[in-house]
Amino acid sequence: MKNISKFIHTLCSVKFYQTALISSIFFIAASQQSIAQGTETILTIPDEFLAPGFVGSGNFNAIIFGNFQSNSGDVEGRLAVAGNFNLTVSGYSVGTAGESRPNSPDHTDNLVVNGVFNNIGNWGLRGSLVYHDTPTGVVFPSLLAPATSDIKGPKFDHIRFSDNELLGYYRTLSGKLNALPNTGSNAFDGYHQYTLTGTSTGVNVFDILLPDNMSSDQISVNIPAGASAIINILNSTLTINGGSMKMNGGDDANPRVLFNFPNATSISISHYKFLGSFLAPKASFTGVGGSINGQSIIGGNFDQQGSFEFHNVYFIENTIALPVTLVKFTAAKENMSVNLNWTTTSETNSSHFDIERSVNGKSWNRIGTVSSHGESNESIDYSFTDRSPVYGGNLYRLKMVDRAADVRNAAFAYSSIQSVKMETGSAMSIFPNPASDRILINNSVDVTLLTITDLSGRKVYQAQKITSAGIDCNNLTSGMYVVTMTRTDGAVDSHKVLIRK
Repeated sequence: MKNISKFIHTLCSVKFYQTALISSIFFIAASQQSIAQGTETILTIPDEFLAPGFVGSGNFNAIIFGNFQSNSGDVEGRLAVAGNFNLTVSGYSVGTAGESRPNSPDHTDNLVVNGVFNNIGNWGLRGSLVYHDTPTGVVFPSLLAPATSDIKGPKFDHIRFSDNELLGYYRTLSGKLNALPNTGSNAFDGYHQYTLTGTSTGVNVFDILLPDNMSSDQISVNIPAGASAIINILNSTLTINGGSMKMNGGDDANPRVLFNFPNATSISISHYKFLGSFLAPKASFTGVGGSINGQSIIGGNFDQQGSFEFHNVYFIENTIALPVTLVKFTAAKENMSVNLNWTTTSETNSSHFDIERSVNGKSWNRIGTVSSHGESNESIDYSFTDRSPVYGGNLYRLKMVDRAADVRNAAFAYSSIQSVKMETGSAMSIFPNPASDRILINNSVDVTLLTITDLSGRKVYQAQKITSAGIDCNNLTSGMYVVTMTRTDGAVDSHKVLIRK
């Protein structure tokens, strides 16, 4: 893959067009939950980190991995806080935008606090609040759409923050963006003007090291209309006091621009307006006046002062060319096996194809590898046979991997998903479905192992055998689960079951 696609794998469309979204640094399953606002991108929280029953998508205006402290300002979009939320003012709002920017949806989980929610005054919240804990005497915000929203708590890991895997996800993303080759130019006039210029109509990448302390300086970004930019700001610390930012000479935010801070541990801005999205997964952040006009990911604590604001502008990603033109991918049952066949019409710097299988569209396992031709402008046919498919639904996809000196840094792209249903032996069935307190299974006498996983692939139950009393599911929260059973002959059966309390 060339330029940006050298480090970022991409997603093939269902029709195998020769374009793909930069958003597929991490694969997004074809069957998504309904999107609350904006399209899903590299800044969206992946579905695997959202608890069963979560309302909305993983798109947030601001995600704070430390504590959130504020004495004024607002968050125009949706806000997620991994730590504590402490608001010491009554004039505040979450979910309501200004000017021509959109409000957050009325029905989604728009303020999620995984720690203590502490608030002293009454203010307006659009959408639902989900909190883990509150002190005595806390004042909850007023719901602006009470018919479609709620105050929900106590709930822990409504967004799975506690294991730090989500933070690791964004830090990995930041590192990958930082590894992209610099394609633009930057210049400093020796006084107060920093000018970044890109000529690509696709993705422009800039690396820039600013003074640790800036005052009254201007950053100007100039890229073609419709193009996007990744701006890697390489400082370990950064303080900006006043000044301005321009996008193609104007003061409006560019939703296709992302400022990435791969090294920063401390950022402070005062009366300054960032005109793009903001990725700082290692940094604490202080905002005094000013605003960020885009999605923001802050890795540490956030201190909001002087009416600093997060403006509800969602990141938009451009399309880029794929290294492999995949014109066909099929999966078909043959006796007790599944035959996979695919065809490419061009390949550039391609290494191999990993064949991956899933029963739920979330957790994928590699079941084989086929070497590619590397460089080709001709039609080439490939095949692979899965000789041990699971009972029930089998989902297949191709992971098209690029050549790289270090395989850990190899770029890759995913194909669309193919589905094959296998039925063999004495069929097992799960009932009732939906279930509330107990799951019963027939034809289970030869089961040697049973596991239950949630849709993120996390194991929540395991047993070596099944009795006539079935499975006690009182400890399972409401949501969809996958029950997987292994028979004595090695056959594997998988069934989805809905737990409804």
